[in-house]
Amino acid sequence: MARRYDDSDIEVLRAQLDRPVTERTCPLCGHLGLRSYHREKLGRTTPSMINYLWCSACHGYSSSFTAAERRTVDRDPLQDAYGDRVPELMRDPEGLLVILDGYWEDGRLPQAMIRRR
Repeated sequence: MARRYDDSDIEVLRAQLDRPVTERTCPLCGHLGLRSYHREKLGRTTPSMINYLWCSACHGYSSSFTAAERRTVDRDPLQDAYGDRVPELMRDPEGLLVILDGYWEDGRLPQAMIRRR
């Protein structure tokens, strides 16, 4: 069952920002190797990113909303597969993380951040 990281978990994660995501440790279960997913959100005054960071072992996760500035992602397999239904998927964290884990396992994730043209 998915469990959102609390404030103390986020502090543990912040202390690991100098490491690649795959070399960070889950503050809930100690699993080494977190995963990430980024979704570009358009339609606002400026492009934004919805970001997910999660543990594949226990499904501890965090999500955030940040300015995309001049960044975008090289691909979005969730958008490609589900289109307009993505917001519906995001309302079910466990189901979303199961789908995203599948994308990691078959090589469609991780994404690369690239400069927007």
